[in-house]
Amino acid sequence: MESSAGQDHEETEFEQIYNIKIWEITLRELLLYNSLYVCKTQSDIVDLVNDQPNPKVFYKSFLEFDGSNMVSILSFDSRSMEYLLSDNFSDFFSSDYPIFYKNKIQKGNITEDKSYYRNAIDNSLRNN
Repeated sequence: MESSAGQDHEETEFEQIYNIKIWEITLRELLLYNSLYVCKTQSDIVDLVNDQPNPKVFYKSFLEFDGSNMVSILSFDSRSMEYLLSDNFSDFFSSDYPIFYKNKIQKGNITEDKSYYRNAIDNSLRNN
């Protein structure tokens, strides 16, 4: 590309790997997420996930979760994943905004600056 002064400049191109759409969290979503964290058993979590009329809330990514989504966070439980990844909800899946990508996970104390990256598929394989 040539500038107006006659100098040659190269354009830098980046290959797009994936997109993440960050949503604003609503009060209803906050209450639902809080309910998930106070569940006493995994069965309670599964019941709460299955009772949601619209599973889109689990596919959204939020800055409050370090850019993660609830599908990634719930990947430890195969029953929740079976429900959320069923073909019934294929309308919510988009190749532009993938559900699985690497998430930053805190290692040790919050005060320590140690972390690692893992995706939900890795979590599922390790825990199931």
